[in-house]
Amino acid sequence: MLAVSRDAAGEFRAWDAQIDQMVRSRDLRVREVQRDSLLPDRRHERLDQYHRGVRIVGGDIARQIAGDGTVSMFGSIHSGIDLDVTPRLSADRGRDAIAQAVSGEPFGDVELVVLPLSDGYHLAYAGQATTGLEIVNVYVDANTGTLLRQYSDFLNEIGKGKGTYGDDKKVSVKAMAGTFIADDGLRPAAITTYDMKGNLLRTLDILNRVTSVTTADIASDTDNDWTDPTAVDAHVYAGWYYDYLFKRFGRRGLDDQNLRMAVFAHPVRLADIGTASSSVIGMFYVNAFSCSTCGPNGRGAIVLGEGAPRGFLGPFEVKSFAAALDVVAHELTHSVTANTARLNGFPTSEAGALNEGFSDMFGIATAFYFEAAGDAPLKASYVIGRDLAVPSGVLTRSIANPAQTADPDHYTRRIIGGDPHYNSTIASHAYYLAIEGGTNRTSGQSVQGVGAANREQIEKVFFRALTSLMPSNATFALTRAATIQAARDLYGAGGAVERAVTQAWDAVGVQARVAPTAAMLPNPAAATSATCGGVAPSWQLFLTVSVGDSNLRITQWQFEDFDSAGRSVGIQALSPTNFAAFFNQCGPGSSTIQAQSDVCSAICTAFTGGLTSGGIQASFTALDDAGRTVTFSTPRVTLLAPR
Repeated sequence: MLAVSRDAAGEFRAWDAQIDQMVRSRDLRVREVQRDSLLPDRRHERLDQYHRGVRIVGGDIARQIAGDGTVSMFGSIHSGIDLDVTPRLSADRGRDAIAQAVSGEPFGDVELVVLPLSDGYHLAYAGQATTGLEIVNVYVDANTGTLLRQYSDFLNEIGKGKGTYGDDKKVSVKAMAGTFIADDGLRPAAITTYDMKGNLLRTLDILNRVTSVTTADIASDTDNDWTDPTAVDAHVYAGWYYDYLFKRFGRRGLDDQNLRMAVFAHPVRLADIGTASSSVIGMFYVNAFSCSTCGPNGRGAIVLGEGAPRGFLGPFEVKSFAAALDVVAHELTHSVTANTARLNGFPTSEAGALNEGFSDMFGIATAFYFEAAGDAPLKASYVIGRDLAVPSGVLTRSIANPAQTADPDHYTRRIIGGDPHYNSTIASHAYYLAIEGGTNRTSGQSVQGVGAANREQIEKVFFRALTSLMPSNATFALTRAATIQAARDLYGAGGAVERAVTQAWDAVGVQARVAPTAAMLPNPAAATSATCGGVAPSWQLFLTVSVGDSNLRITQWQFEDFDSAGRSVGIQALSPTNFAAFFNQCGPGSSTIQAQSDVCSAICTAFTGGLTSGGIQASFTALDDAGRTVTFSTPRVTLLAPR
């Protein structure tokens, strides 16, 4: 992973020269060049890496250039690839394999790519298939058709009218054939809100581009005094988000070129929730999501769930997901990300968590721009989604106190391979601390924030990092470096803004990833009555190995058990083959781990000899690219006695 700026002069010049050489040899190819809306003398290049003419997934560089040369570079350069790029399967057969892998229908063209996974590089076909309920991104082996990776493309979450909470809103509309439609005629970008009238099949056909939207699908009102609060909120909040981007950052919409914003409301009927399948409820009732390849032009759309009546999920009502400004802005931020950093990697990667984290940041930032701070509906707060439920407190994430909503506030509490929404609060909590300051509850480290009156500074820093500096497979560590660079770009080196950003990342435990680390969670771990290897009690643990700047080849590893007094009571030595068999939760198992990647394993453990509490530690020995021996261990995990 590359993260260098002019501060590291020798390394910087060497990398800049190497990138120029790779551009000349066509190993790096310019994907796009962006203007810098905040610093007019600068531009930003995004370059994709190719191996023998085939694009490498996640191999991309974001390079910032000023009048006097390169300023910073962030991204990944893959080297030492020994891979034949002649596929045994034709593109048509690859397309069929993609559809078969997810039992769906092929969707669009396929691309031959080099796919880096934890066990090495694969020649793959990348494409999409529709399963009926969603569009799935799929990678299959270009020689065998074997499924390598898959993940959903659905990223979950002037007239007048009243919103969900009875508030008056101005609605930007157009008059057409004796009625008024929710098609914004005031802003430079077309903003259209569609009322699907509860017709799920038509919604799916439009999202999957089986059929096209028509004027009849656009939300409408006969007298321009709008009475559908969901349509009012959805349309108005999308317009406010456009205004936020332009007024705060000088950005012209989702792609900086006034791309159409498509918003879909009422995808299902609330009255049908009792007979809907769990997948439909989870997708179209109690959810909102963004799809980067859906919509009228295939360039993106957001879908806002219908909600749920009181008593269906619990003693609360779930409002339409259009009711919360921060949620609408969260989903639209996914479209900004899709048009800039393209953060994804895969949803279980750190890039997937960062994608969700940035959407939370700018969903909340949009709310603070338009709403006064407070704890009531229609007030801005650091709890995203608070306006969704009555009474509030469910379906939320707090970035001020992530533990309040059972989310992590520190890097050591992350779950690799887990829900990206869960891990996202590590980054969004750093954003909060950089603004408000305070003490991280896990590390105990304090941060001197810039203060709420200066929140614009931190918003601009994180937005610049996302849209101009970060590559597609960014890690938390690279995001730290990119936001620090953005603070220097905008406010100078060594100032209050850089200090706040640096302290915030320190407090949440995110440092530059150089050396390998390992973690085992939870710690302490509660006992279960289930058996492990026929022995009870047992403990369920999640083990993660995170690699730094060098590839690693595991040569041996072990578990060491301890009694409750901390005395060693046994060591289980394991082989590289065991490692490959164990660590297959985040990708194909292998004893070789690629630089800047993670491997993980879910394990159960139990004591022999009658012990019912104690501790466990995992240790690893490996060889790096230079042939040097590297050793590292997890912290010792306390195994609690049964209750």
